[in-house]
Amino acid sequence: IKQRRIAIETRDVYAPLAHRLGMNNLKVELEDLILKTLEPNEYKQLQKKTRATRKQREKYIEEFSKPIKDELQNFNIDSEIFGRVKHYYSILGKMRKQNKKFEELFDIFAIRIIVQKIEECYAVLGVIHQLFTPLQERFKDYVATPKSNGYQSIHTTVFGKRGKMVEVQIRTIEMDQTAEIGV
Repeated sequence: IKQRRIAIETRDVYAPLAHRLGMNNLKVELEDLILKTLEPNEYKQLQKKTRATRKQREKYIEEFSKPIKDELQNFNIDSEIFGRVKHYYSILGKMRKQNKKFEELFDIFAIRIIVQKIEECYAVLGVIHQLFTPLQERFKDYVATPKSNGYQSIHTTVFGKRGKMVEVQIRTIEMDQTAEIGV
């Protein structure tokens, strides 16, 4: 009972506060602990499902990233490219909001590209839109117009191989640090 009370308080107060302060790592950790406490069955199911799809997801991320890496080398843009999976709390929220099963979600993972300078963010965006067809309604430029918590990043969703939609986030090292640990 005490755990549930603390989890609810954390959900209602501390996780939103961490989000407001731009402390994404803390927010994600809190939200997943909340889910594990309040809805342990859903938590275990999502854990199992994401583990089951991990190998194919990693293979897809590798295939998707290869032409981007090659093209960025041609432009002498130093970058770090990696995939990341949405956290369980976020996946469950999306499933409920969109009334979908886990298997129907297209964006349980995203590709993140970290570069040195702001102008490289836009160059990378150009490269991605040359290589893949973008989804017009899924483009956000939080570099030009940062969120109220200081978050900056360019988000675009494109059609990858086999028509699979992939969210790509592009930001500088500083933007990434601010997004993950706060100001």
